[in-house]
Amino acid sequence: MRFTTTFVMIWLTIICYGGCQQITQPPNAIVALDGSGNYTTIMAAVSAAPNNSVTYYYIKIKQGTYNEYVQIESWKTNIVFIGEGMDKTIISGDKSYGAGIGTIYTATVGVNGQGFVAQGITFRNIAGAKMLQAVALRAEADFLTFYQCRFEGYQDTLYTKYGRQFYRDCDILGTIDFICGDAAAVFQNCLIEVRQPLLGQYITITAQERDVETLLTGLVLQNCTLKATPDLEKAGNITMYLGRPWGNFSRTVILQSYIDLLINPRGWIDFEGMPLVRPFYMEYRNRGPGADTKGRVKWAVATDDPKVASSFTVRNFIGGDKWIPPTIPYYLDLP
Repeated sequence: MRFTTTFVMIWLTIICYGGCQQITQPPNAIVALDGSGNYTTIMAAVSAAPNNSVTYYYIKIKQGTYNEYVQIESWKTNIVFIGEGMDKTIISGDKSYGAGIGTIYTATVGVNGQGFVAQGITFRNIAGAKMLQAVALRAEADFLTFYQCRFEGYQDTLYTKYGRQFYRDCDILGTIDFICGDAAAVFQNCLIEVRQPLLGQYITITAQERDVETLLTGLVLQNCTLKATPDLEKAGNITMYLGRPWGNFSRTVILQSYIDLLINPRGWIDFEGMPLVRPFYMEYRNRGPGADTKGRVKWAVATDDPKVASSFTVRNFIGGDKWIPPTIPYYLDLP
């Protein structure tokens, strides 16, 4: 049972711009491990998809664990992955920085194609905490949408590297900087779950990378649930932070979310060896035992002003009403 649905959703009204429904479009291609589809690998289906498409190309991926690395190149535009559920359709890899691979190349799935959409899929990197940075998904394009997807890893699980991106009703698991990068990304109704780190490590959920002040980028978590996995809750002796600035003008905003973590009262922490210039870290009307902002670091902001917070909505921050598919529910503004 999704915690975000049972606890958080009850007080918000879902706004579905353009209407809300599951993707029912007949697929252009079917991937199935048992040979019952057009292809047995995801990459074969992607390679066969048209280049530079101006309309969606639907690839249905049947249940199973696909142990392969998938790359959506920049000329593979408007690709849609339709899984059979995040607990059924899984794409898994194990590349890692600890094995000598550059972080951006460790991604199990890399997306460089504009307009990519995924629904009902788990993106997984099983390298483990000892192998350092190990990316499950690298999202590096404009107008990307992920609905009811799951991202599993430890360090750098979800690398939101570039572009306008939207995540709705997703699960994201990790330990260190596990939502990172310099995209303009909004997360709504997502379950953000902290895993057991290595002995002596502290946890940082986000690491936003903005290094140029004029860039309209940042991470926005709206009506999300931030909590620990059951094994971590039992440990009870881990130091956790909401995030740390990866760039000079790093920007992360948490809106109307439930923070049920053993969060250090400071909330945020400096990135070791990286002097702060002018980061922007803001919390707006969050709730839960980790949401008290009285002890936060001096460079973080807490506000109750909806005019300030509204700058970071789907409408104003990523212009999502112009490009999020009509099958995906979202809040356009503050509820």
